[in-house]
Amino acid sequence: MKTYNLFFFLLFLGCFAYAQQLPLNSQYIYNPLVINPSFAGISESSSIVLMNRNQWAGFVDDQILTTSVSAHHALNNQKHGVGALLFSDRTGAINIHGLDLMYSFKFPVFLDYNFSLGISANLYQYLFDDSDFNTAMYDPLISGQVHKKINFDSNFGFLFYDDFLFLGGSVVNLVQSKVLDNESTQPNQFARNFYFFGGYSFSDRESKIDFEQSFLLKKTQFTDFQYDINLKTIFSDIFWLGAGYRSNKEVVGLFGFNYDRFSIIYSIDYNYGDIGNYSGASHEFSLVYYFRKGSNINWQKNRILFERF
Repeated sequence: MKTYNLFFFLLFLGCFAYAQQLPLNSQYIYNPLVINPSFAGISESSSIVLMNRNQWAGFVDDQILTTSVSAHHALNNQKHGVGALLFSDRTGAINIHGLDLMYSFKFPVFLDYNFSLGISANLYQYLFDDSDFNTAMYDPLISGQVHKKINFDSNFGFLFYDDFLFLGGSVVNLVQSKVLDNESTQPNQFARNFYFFGGYSFSDRESKIDFEQSFLLKKTQFTDFQYDINLKTIFSDIFWLGAGYRSNKEVVGLFGFNYDRFSIIYSIDYNYGDIGNYSGASHEFSLVYYFRKGSNINWQKNRILFERF
């Protein structure tokens, strides 16, 4: 097998072995809808986010690309939120295209703390083109065909928050639909993924500098926890710098700035482990449009809060 096709083949086997199956995203800090539906309608300013990620540039001949468009909106009484995520993930012979529709309900719990519950319905097409495999000898499992199926799944999430801190969790792939119709007795569905996302932020009014720290724990029902740690500094609500570290030996750098109703965000990931010896960095770009004009329009500083009854 050629090197790049061997990589795809192992990745495909990893999918059936419950390895990481969801698109890797560095900018969930700015767009947490991608990991937790309870963030739908969490801020007073509705927004649309266009994201594109090029994973491990130079590792394979065919690019590993993830593209998504997401939006969220708080309904009139602000206790209800809706959101949507349209995504396309291309990983060699495997392509996944889907639509995720979300709903959240928010309410006060004690002191200034609020709680949000979210659920989503996910309709996606799983496509596997085994003609992308070039084998050195005949393999009866490789038929040179395109296999595809429309699947349904669901995600659930919660969020505990006030204007200073937030802590939430989510379960992705609750249904665990079978991705392809075949007679194989091997596992043939996405594993459940678990996310725990939290952090805090505070502002210095005199210097007009804001500081945010966040973390993400993630695992599947068959793998150990992995973690991300992120730091971000915002200057005068105009631009920000950030850095992150992942337990899979990746470091992340982030930069962004606001202009009128727009935010532009760029991040770069570099792996200094074994993969980094063969690949370049991963690049991610997002463009955000806010329907509300003015400062403090991001969800971290504009969370909807309710008073206790």
